[in-house]
Amino acid sequence: MGGVTFIPWDNQLAAMVREPGGVRIGDALTQAKKNLDVLKASCLVGIDSNLQELEGLCAEGGRQAPDEIKLKIYHLSNDILAVAGTFDLAELGRAAFCLCEMVDRFRQLKQWNQAAVQVHLSAFKLLRHETDPATQASVVEGLRKLVDSTATIGE
Repeated sequence: MGGVTFIPWDNQLAAMVREPGGVRIGDALTQAKKNLDVLKASCLVGIDSNLQELEGLCAEGGRQAPDEIKLKIYHLSNDILAVAGTFDLAELGRAAFCLCEMVDRFRQLKQWNQAAVQVHLSAFKLLRHETDPATQASVVEGLRKLVDSTATIGE
């Protein structure tokens, strides 16, 4: 057995960044923000569409939702979380995370509580339009408490 052999690795991205004539970081970030601003309205429409779909799934699942409905609710809520994070809708993202967490717990415990899911959906609607940070934080705190009590709220 011989010694250690080091193989040099060329990082192509690093080499491109070092080349003269590129875009400045500040300029790139400004352009990225402009690009996101163009997309924001359509993404918010997508969140509203996801909320409608979530309401339909919650109604379809009824008092004892099957795992496939729970999984769909989880994924739609996760989509809302991703979009909210992209557009600085922090409290909406936290609410979506709470729903993901609660649905995941319900799946593990083989439980369901339609009313608890509906509370989350109502909170989503409120957070989509509420601008007061104190109100937003209070709503999310209530959702966290609801998620923490998941083991005792299954129907």
